[in-house]
Amino acid sequence: MLYQTRNVVPMGTIIGRTRKDGSTAYLAQILRKSKGQIVYRESQTFDRKQAAKAWMARRETELALPGGMGKTPDPKLSEVIDRYIKESEHEIGRTKAQVLATIKGLDIADRKCSDHDPVE
Repeated sequence: MLYQTRNVVPMGTIIGRTRKDGSTAYLAQILRKSKGQIVYRESQTFDRKQAAKAWMARRETELALPGGMGKTPDPKLSEVIDRYIKESEHEIGRTKAQVLATIKGLDIADRKCSDHDPVE
């Protein structure tokens, strides 16, 4: 299938899974590699497979444009913690709130997220 005017063929993956309530969720994933290394990854979950396909086609078209995979934002760890607290769907418990507040009080919270190595 060809989409848009740039003839971009979606190279992503759509994975369906059954939720607890019996409904199906569709996870659309886009992955870009360069020299065997992952250079870009993006995913989003949808209730309908058609919506997942449309999103994937639109994002593939956007990524194909010059600068489409441009510089991504690199926030400070403290900003990411604030966003997590703000956007959390569930109420954050006392222990987690205390741990997040402690992390925000450390020097590490003032560094950019790209400066931190992931825990293996």
